[in-house]
Amino acid sequence: MAALKGPQNHVREIVSKLRARRDYAWKRLNEIEGISCTKPEAAFYVFPKIHKVGSKWKNDLEFVLDLLKETGVLFVHGSGFCPIYGAGHVRGVFLPPIETLEEAFDLVEGFMKKNR
Repeated sequence: MAALKGPQNHVREIVSKLRARRDYAWKRLNEIEGISCTKPEAAFYVFPKIHKVGSKWKNDLEFVLDLLKETGVLFVHGSGFCPIYGAGHVRGVFLPPIETLEEAFDLVEGFMKKNR
């Protein structure tokens, strides 16, 4: 009850931080060659498309495992959510601080450049 009726100032601050993290993740992913991402509107997740799935990588699971082994960056394969609409996509969270997201996306970008 105290959480519902007490001060709510922290909610605005958290929403602002999450919006900044979402916007950063969305922008940064779209700057990486071979990846495109629509802007999330109602979740803590990004769901980018990996364009070389089907040619460079057999499927999105293979991409996720290669990325994890080489960089330590973890996404979840999109086909695990839906084999039709999720295929060729990955899912990641944007809850960490922007500095952490920046480090992860730098690694993803290096991985994508290496695997052109």
